[in-house]
Amino acid sequence: MAPVEVASTAATTAAVAAAGRRRELHPKPLFDEPSLRTFLVGHGVKPVHMRKIWKHITANPTCPLDEIPGLPERIRAPLRAEFATCTSKLVETHISKVDGTMKLLIRLQDGGEVEAVVIHHTGQAEDPVQRQAERCGERDTLCLSSQVGCRLACTFCATGTMGLQGNLWPGEIQEQLWHARTLKPDSISNVVFMGMGEPLDNFEAVSSAIRGLVDPFRFGLAPSSVTVSTVGSSPRNMRRMLDELPKIKLAVSLHAPNQALREQLVPAAKVLPIDGLLNIVDEHVQHITNNGTRKGSVMISYCLLKGVNDSVEHAKELGELLKGRPVLVNLIPYNPFEGNAHSYETPCPAVVDDFLKVLAQYDLRVFERRHHGRDISAACGQLAKLKAEPAPADQQDIESYSFSLNKDRARNRDPASKQQQQQQQQQQQQQQQQQQ
Repeated sequence: MAPVEVASTAATTAAVAAAGRRRELHPKPLFDEPSLRTFLVGHGVKPVHMRKIWKHITANPTCPLDEIPGLPERIRAPLRAEFATCTSKLVETHISKVDGTMKLLIRLQDGGEVEAVVIHHTGQAEDPVQRQAERCGERDTLCLSSQVGCRLACTFCATGTMGLQGNLWPGEIQEQLWHARTLKPDSISNVVFMGMGEPLDNFEAVSSAIRGLVDPFRFGLAPSSVTVSTVGSSPRNMRRMLDELPKIKLAVSLHAPNQALREQLVPAAKVLPIDGLLNIVDEHVQHITNNGTRKGSVMISYCLLKGVNDSVEHAKELGELLKGRPVLVNLIPYNPFEGNAHSYETPCPAVVDDFLKVLAQYDLRVFERRHHGRDISAACGQLAKLKAEPAPADQQDIESYSFSLNKDRARNRDPASKQQQQQQQQQQQQQQQQQQ
């Protein structure tokens, strides 16, 4: 992969500085491109030295900044005084007893705290005969936070109860991968912006961080391995993402099949009606990659809430809304958290199956996301520095794309579905015998 050109300075630096909830840091993060560029230019040094600095530090993380070889002598002391290799601290690590997923509590320089999750995919195929085993593969995905808290207040999300306390700097976002790699040096192959915060509300920092994540002189991830999730609160930044980060994947948090219900669940939905949101989704789907042979796909996330948005009628409405679009529907049974004011509950497996079967009839690709890290409050929607609670003994724990195929679930060929049906039948028979 050719070296990534570091973005032009003035516009990026000014935009990041102008962003809401800007936090001041001293020392500054070394991987923060806008800050390091401004520093070098201010000292009359060419920005090309950034790559030299990053390359040396990633290979020699304990090297004092004033001892990096090949730097002009006049910037050595100021570089050490103004920057730190890592400005945040990993203060807690919780490991799931179910599958090894890790939740990282990271304390920022100013005392703020964010969580990141290393989602562990075991590599085991669900099918007893190992159908599609070659697609599984053991790997780890890092779920990143982009803000301290979140202003959007989605009613089913723990982070939304915190409010927005501040935007992360580009360097602080990258430091989450730095910390994760100290625990898992070689296994993290994918990054998803699905942690704390709305990424596109902190667009300048997130886009700068992504350029750092895929920069071979810093973290060297493949652009196609990075996914940004958004509720669509900033249509302009969704389009900017397509223009400025064309190889990065998009996930859209929909959660309802109509505008009225969506506004109840996601207050920020008032900014952009569903039709307008899906128009932007279509723009992303139709975007052709540089080789001109492949079109993109967008993930549609849908959190299932018992008795709220999980009925067969909701499924049919969602199917009509999305049919004909080459999207991937990701069903997420609600993950409970302490203090939820709406008393939401998780739908039973049979309801989830029925919802999935309806969508399959619309020829949509649809999967159920299972719950990696629920036993340590690390599953989707639970990131708010919550204490871990024991998961039910029969709760499966996984959050990856290695799900049961929708067609198998729809045809009742999925082993998990069959097992659940058999258990339900046995329970019914026992109840009948007790009544007799």
